[in-house]
Amino acid sequence: MSTKSKIEQQIKPSATQKRQRLNNQPQNDTAITTHLGIAYAALKTNTPRWSSSQVRSTIEQTSQSFGNIAPQTFDHNPLLQYANDLAQSEDCLNLNIYAPQSDKKLPVMVWIHGGGFLNGAGSQPIYDAKTLAANANVVVVTINYRLGVLGYLRLCDVSNNKIQSTGNEGLGDQITALKWVKKHIHAFSGDANNVTVFGESAGAMSIACLLASPLANTLFHKAILQSGAAHTYATKEQANRIAQRFVCYAEQQGYSLDDLTTIPSEKIMSLQQGFLTDLSVYKKFGILPFKPVIDGTTLTIAPHEAIAQGNAKHITLISGTNSDEWAYFAALLGQNITTDKALLRSITSLVGEQNIEQCLALTDQQISHRQHQVAITPQDRLNEVLSEYWFGQPSHRLLDKHISAGGHGYGYKLSRRSVIPSLGCPHIADIGLVFGNLDKAFYGSEPRVAELSRQMQSYWAAIAYLDPISPYLKNWPSYKDNGTVMVLHFGHDQTKQQQVNDETIAFWQKISDQQLASF
Repeated sequence: MSTKSKIEQQIKPSATQKRQRLNNQPQNDTAITTHLGIAYAALKTNTPRWSSSQVRSTIEQTSQSFGNIAPQTFDHNPLLQYANDLAQSEDCLNLNIYAPQSDKKLPVMVWIHGGGFLNGAGSQPIYDAKTLAANANVVVVTINYRLGVLGYLRLCDVSNNKIQSTGNEGLGDQITALKWVKKHIHAFSGDANNVTVFGESAGAMSIACLLASPLANTLFHKAILQSGAAHTYATKEQANRIAQRFVCYAEQQGYSLDDLTTIPSEKIMSLQQGFLTDLSVYKKFGILPFKPVIDGTTLTIAPHEAIAQGNAKHITLISGTNSDEWAYFAALLGQNITTDKALLRSITSLVGEQNIEQCLALTDQQISHRQHQVAITPQDRLNEVLSEYWFGQPSHRLLDKHISAGGHGYGYKLSRRSVIPSLGCPHIADIGLVFGNLDKAFYGSEPRVAELSRQMQSYWAAIAYLDPISPYLKNWPSYKDNGTVMVLHFGHDQTKQQQVNDETIAFWQKISDQQLASF
């Protein structure tokens, strides 16, 4: 079985694999009530496409069925074929609640899913939050929001304001969901005055934007960013250029700008799919062509700049990454470079020719320290550099800027290796551990896996409760502990405090925020 297929098992387990789940059931007998597919946005007749969402004033009757998911395509990412079983519709602004039975108000944790701003849903099987809600004794909310061109295509300028899309409709939906939580979560035993947002990948990148947004950062009190930080955004100019290119592509396919407002969402998705098959789009606009936009309202400046100015210093943060983030993408892309020449060609543009020798020396040191490998391949080295560049360093910058501005923050590194040797601890490995949805085909069956999952749930819960006497917070040093950069290392065999190498910190300071923002 290919590595890609094994990753797919982690996202969409078969019936057999579901029976092979590790015994990571709740540690107590807390009953969890689920409320699925609740509409959080008000629906208006004949609402134009790309309209901003507005919070629903009443609670829709809850059900035991998931709601529609955002329109999306899957050919570029076979791991998300699960969603073919779920109804897609632009009427997708719904959320799911997992609530312990409680006589008192409980902390609330709102999950923002990832998927590159193109895919995903709060109803993905791996986000089933019953175990997390029970073990952490919190109310968990998972949300859907608009994706791709329906959520992040800025058309207001190229249409001379005929189409009122700012490019932040998806981010605006997240804000609307948080407003709904603030207004209604008390009806589900949730404390509206104690809300933690948490998310992974594009979900974490969204949270960084919410931290920076003056419209959002009073709606929650803590934030947990997993494998994503504050360097993912588009300027107005960048967003307008990609919008113009998309409109030109649509016209080549026989659709005018006006047609984009009326054609079915299936055709919009078909246009998006065709548009993204052009590799030059990624070369010109980055790995994530559709993403939040600095529009002057929802986002006024780059998220990392806003955080450096103290815009979110009232919010306690967790930020961290997995040790082998890029191995996931390498597997999806079938990337396997085998020569030093190919390695140098891949990383010179990132770190500069003058820094190559030091970069690779640090890279080899990090790999050897973590895995004790005898032979380090060119692909291993590339994975390490790209993991640090796109994920590790943005996370460090986020915490450094936040704490320097007067905030409080905690860092972590996860390095529990998958049983798939080529992956190590890749992107997405944290999700199953946090939610307690553990598949033997990916994680293996050693006792450490269930132990680590419960540890991470306990640490996340400690932040949600923000209990100063919690043994978990006592064991978790501040990211800057008396001037020393410290993280909590969720290692393969044990969890412990770990100092970040000073030489590594000094080296990566040579890379500017603008370079890290080219994702």
